[in-house]
Parts: sequence; C-alpha cells; structure tokens
Amino acid sequence: MTKKATYWMTDGYGNVALVEGAEERDRWKPLGWSETDAPGPGMQVWVRHEENGNRARLPFAALELWRPRGWSECGPPDDADPFHAVDPADVVDPVQVSEPASPAAVTKKEKQDG
Repeated sequence: MTKKATYWMTDGYGNVALVEGAEERDRWKPLGWSETDAPGPGMQVWVRHEENGNRARLPFAALELWRPRGWSECGPPDDADPFHAVDPADVVDPVQVSEPASPAAVTKKEKQDG
C-alpha cells in the first residue's frame, strides 16, 4: 500500500494543520483553508494525542517537546469549519424567547423579595 501525500494547510489566521491525501486537502479548501509551506516556529499547529485522540494547538516549535508524550501534527477537527462552527444546541429560536419583564413587574418582584 502506498502512503498518501501530506499537505500543510492554513486557515489564514496563523493556524496550520497537516492533512493526509489530496481528498482531505480538497475537502478543507472550500472551508477557507489553503495549502501553505511548512509552518514557522511561532505558528500554531493542530496536534492529536495518539492514545486518547484529544486535539489541541501548540506552537510548531514546541511540537518536538510534546512528540515523545504521544502528540503529533494532524488535520483540523471537524468543528474547525467556520461555516458550521455553531453548535445547533446553542441556537435560540427567537419565537421561543419570552418578552422581557415590564418595569412594573420588576418593581413588584423586588418588593416581594425585599
């Protein structure tokens, strides 16, 4: 089996990720990511822990310190998609939001609590 090519991608905000394969590279391009050169020491690189799968970002210069602890460069997490970054559970339906209390109702409540 041949190994897939890897590509450094950037989100344009100083964050980089290493993706494997042209298909993965092409999946991120419409989401605002683009190919870039290998990152400089101060750029933030996406990393993943080999045992638990957790992801984080850290300065590229620090990666060699973390590699023996199980961290390696990886692609961005799926929630790094700027067009789908909002959790649907956090979206409030404006129709369901109650009207704010009138000043008279607030004063009455303060008197009751008082």
